[in-house]
Amino acid sequence: MRDFADEDLDAERAADKRQRDVDDLQNEVAGNETGRISRFLSAEDDRSVEGKRRKREKQEAADRRLMDLMKDPEYAALHHDLGDKLRDAETGADETIAAMQAHLRAIEAEIADIEARAAKGPDGAPVFRTAHGRVVHADGEELPPEIAAGIIWPDNAPSAEDYFAARAERDSAVAKLNEWQSYRNDVLGGIRHRYDDKENPMTKDDLKDALDQIETARPLEATLNTDMAQETKPLAAPQAFPSFS
Repeated sequence: MRDFADEDLDAERAADKRQRDVDDLQNEVAGNETGRISRFLSAEDDRSVEGKRRKREKQEAADRRLMDLMKDPEYAALHHDLGDKLRDAETGADETIAAMQAHLRAIEAEIADIEARAAKGPDGAPVFRTAHGRVVHADGEELPPEIAAGIIWPDNAPSAEDYFAARAERDSAVAKLNEWQSYRNDVLGGIRHRYDDKENPMTKDDLKDALDQIETARPLEATLNTDMAQETKPLAAPQAFPSFS
């Protein structure tokens, strides 16, 4: 008949085994040698000792392959040049995008302020008066004369021209921002992915093409009431708004 001492010993052994299992699993995940056969991770698992060894050998082979290519002075010069220009282009694009996003937020705030200061129609929606006396909704639709005649105009009511100019500026800013984000993510991001892929190093032609793409695919900077460079090419036309002539 088992006594309490035997049960306590069994419980202690079970606790020791659980702790040993936990320790072994952590060691296997960490890639630490324990002197025992792996019990939790298969040899195919990248986290196992064997998997980490394969990964290390693969990385070392890739490093050797790139080092062999870098022995060619022309290749090395192109590789270093691309690394420098890509880094500068990424930094410049990030700064430009941040400036454009700030500019867009300022335009949105301006539009919200214009709508808040605008006269209101019978339904409470903002309405605007053109320089020629026409009264229009925010979508440009003209109010019937009998309704327009009853509008109460605040002293600081913004004009229709001011409102639609701000909206056109917002649409243009969104188009420019989308263009730069596409350049940053698709063009520069794609080049970065290839440049960092040591298992499949870029060829000389790849490096030359990437250097050319960084320059030719780059959108021209636009004037955003910041210190950004003067725009020198037309951008996508903003959404058409009503003509008030």
